[in-house]
Amino acid sequence: MVPRTPGLVLGLLLVALLVSLAPASAQGPINAVLSGPAAAGVGQPASYDLSIAGGPSGPANYTVQYYITGSDTTGGLPLPSSPASTSGARSTFKVNITAPTKEGTITLIAKVSASAGGTIENTTTERAIVIVTPIVLSTTFRNSGPTAALNVTVRFYVDDAIVGTRTIARIDAGKDAVVTFNYLPVGLQPGTHHVRIEADLDGNGVIDPARGEAFTSQLFYKGTPGLSPAWTVLIGIAVFVPVLIVTMAIRRRGRA
Repeated sequence: MVPRTPGLVLGLLLVALLVSLAPASAQGPINAVLSGPAAAGVGQPASYDLSIAGGPSGPANYTVQYYITGSDTTGGLPLPSSPASTSGARSTFKVNITAPTKEGTITLIAKVSASAGGTIENTTTERAIVIVTPIVLSTTFRNSGPTAALNVTVRFYVDDAIVGTRTIARIDAGKDAVVTFNYLPVGLQPGTHHVRIEADLDGNGVIDPARGEAFTSQLFYKGTPGLSPAWTVLIGIAVFVPVLIVTMAIRRRGRA
């Protein structure tokens, strides 16, 4: 065996010492992302997810301040003058807002500060949200069979595109169930549009009348832009409520 020289041993010790004294590297620049619905109903609450990555190395504590801005934020919350805040050691947060009472586009802004080991890093993220007046789609389904219908899947379509689903937990024999959905007509052009609402007993995506499954289909008209929110609501009530509340018989599922 060839003995190691003192110089070589000293060199190895110096390398080990330098490595141990090197500062811990950061995880990368801090960044944050807001995710959630691209639209919200006038005056309605909406929830968004804030995800944080990067920032100082080691366990970090995060502080988040958030608010909405826009040309008209009347009735909306939180505002820049009184932002909402949350904090904690987790890297994901729920951000809840209330939409303004007028249609338009707002921006949700979240300011994030991360602190770890005496190091502080900051970042800001934002998300545009379209505020629109919802159209309430509503239908009454009646179970005329002798047994209860359970977990009925209801699908809502506008112009053959699915816009939402609901589940009716139970419709007892001889009873009615009203199901509604607040449709946000983002980008919907003025003119006549087609609405279809389906009741799917087995949830397989196919409506089979022989198995007691049913649907209702109607047309509605969207007026030209420029109406005030009050007029929009009145038109929605006059057109949609009488037309879409249709009683459909849901017979019990056929025997195997």
